[in-house]
Amino acid sequence: MSTATEVICAPQQALEALRAFAADGMCGRCIPCPIATRQSIAMLERITSGEGEAVDLDRLTRVSTELIDAARCPKGEEAAKKLGEALASPEFARHVEGICGSGACAALTRYRVIPERCTMCGACQEACPRDAIEGDPFIAWRGDNKPYVIRLEKCDGCAKCVAACPADAIERVT
Repeated sequence: MSTATEVICAPQQALEALRAFAADGMCGRCIPCPIATRQSIAMLERITSGEGEAVDLDRLTRVSTELIDAARCPKGEEAAKKLGEALASPEFARHVEGICGSGACAALTRYRVIPERCTMCGACQEACPRDAIEGDPFIAWRGDNKPYVIRLEKCDGCAKCVAACPADAIERVT
């Protein structure tokens, strides 16, 4: 669950709401709610992990509208309405494009080293659990020193490099 200070985007909010509904909000009197909720959770997990497609948004919209009619209790109808309202947010389409504007989805968040600020200390490289940062520490007598570079294909968006950088030389790519 998220804390009050944790950044959360609209797709994650919808995902958490559906997970809470699945855990203790369902009345258990009908079949559509558990099926629709399970499918919606799977699609939202794909969207927040960077694997979502436009068809997932269409399916989520269809599920939310059909569940309003199919649910046998007000709880199911309310969950479907909340999902439908959340889908109106432009954040969902941006997530399908691979962008989490708030930086809340680690799978969709990438970072880059600002060369002008990089002191080439190597702290970011040591902190990276995925070996996504390439470069060598600064050596005074060498003329070909190059700042560190984050390989986006390896980066999982964990932000450990940001926390480790003493020069504040790593920024989130939007």
